[in-house]
Amino acid sequence: MAKNAEKETALYEAVFRLLARGEKMYSVTVQQIAEEAGIGKGTVYEYFTSREEIISKAMAYRLRGEADALSERVDKAEGFEQKLDTLLCFARDSVQAQASGMKVLFASARTLESPEAVCRHIGDAQVVEQLRAMIACIVESGVREGLLRQPPSEAYALMALAGAVFGYANLQHILPGQDDAALREDARQMVRRALS
Repeated sequence: MAKNAEKETALYEAVFRLLARGEKMYSVTVQQIAEEAGIGKGTVYEYFTSREEIISKAMAYRLRGEADALSERVDKAEGFEQKLDTLLCFARDSVQAQASGMKVLFASARTLESPEAVCRHIGDAQVVEQLRAMIACIVESGVREGLLRQPPSEAYALMALAGAVFGYANLQHILPGQDDAALREDARQMVRRALS
């Protein structure tokens, strides 16, 4: 890894360590990020023009890594139920994690900002494409197994799956203590009903 890339990565990781400790994204300063990364504040400005740029690029960096890991897990899962459960559990864990890039996507469902808009804002269409491909893979698996019908459009499938996934993940956050297995089954049932 080139020295510049190492410093950039150190800054990205510093952002997420700060978030994991409970710092709010909107209040993190360049000074805090620099200190956490062990890099001088002046050096930070050799790589980035603003605090917002550091944070948005850190989000893109983290989202790409999380999307890659999720894609791999969904691909390895066998069948519709396992693939959907993999996505559901990942969503739940991401919402619960203080420093998750995906948490931004799931939180966007509560603020009425689309995940695509969030990704466009941070400049990473690759993540949106990965998520779309994963959803298509899950739906195709359900169709092959005879559990789902072919949806009328990609948008319909995205809405059905995203609605169930965001609902499940956010409900875990809003109503803690609910039976996770029962909520996951409700989410699977929502998808099956919407796409059958």
